[in-house]
Amino acid sequence: MKTRRPSPLRSRTGFTLVEILISLSITVLAMGLTLGTFLFGLRTMYKDTQRLATNASLRSFMAQISKETLDASYFYLFQYYTKLDGNVDLSADPLVPALTIDDPGTDYDKYTAHGDCLVLVTNTSLSSTTKIRQVRVYYRLTTSQATMNAEAPLRYYETTDWGTTGDVDGSGNAVSLTTILNSIDLKDYPTIAGSKLISSRTKGRAVPSPYTGYTAGDLYPVFSSESPNANATNGYISINVEFINGSTVNSMLSSSSFNYTISPRR
Repeated sequence: MKTRRPSPLRSRTGFTLVEILISLSITVLAMGLTLGTFLFGLRTMYKDTQRLATNASLRSFMAQISKETLDASYFYLFQYYTKLDGNVDLSADPLVPALTIDDPGTDYDKYTAHGDCLVLVTNTSLSSTTKIRQVRVYYRLTTSQATMNAEAPLRYYETTDWGTTGDVDGSGNAVSLTTILNSIDLKDYPTIAGSKLISSRTKGRAVPSPYTGYTAGDLYPVFSSESPNANATNGYISINVEFINGSTVNSMLSSSSFNYTISPRR
């Protein structure tokens, strides 16, 4: 009887080790490319989300401060929030605008001042000069030019709205602005109860050369006043601030700038 030997073709079943390694390499490469594309899209979507969040926060601030500067009867500009220390002197503490000469011999020179603490005062009516309805304060947590050059939180505080009577203490008599401001001790309590954080990372615009009164690399405060004389309350308020979104100074996910100039209502 003849014995059949297995056919060489029938004995070659499955894959060789080389074929398996090649297939695995191709699979891993394809998966890596797919995962890389997915992660790139995910990072792009995250950055876009953060950019939209920054813009939304800035738009909210724009709407709020635009309305409140229009509602204000007058304002005071302080260099730092620490000037509201419970012992405010309205004749000495607010900034006095200095004459800025744009071009000698022209009529475009203005009195300007720059500070990081803006106090908006709203009287009970346009005709009232003594009764105060509400006081609002916008301030950055800066105390020197060095801290002004760095990113700093921007906060907001408002007093009670005392209505059209301006009855601050219940006595029916007018209470002075100095008395009201002395009750807002930001120097010792920068995160005073009732205050709100607008943005944790903000900075002002760069000071252009020749850096008069400043040095190269300095940044302006975010608030400034411009008036035809040395009385800031008769002039314009300018806000020039950049909101930054991220976890640290070196981790900037997005930023948005806001420039706004307005005169309080008279």
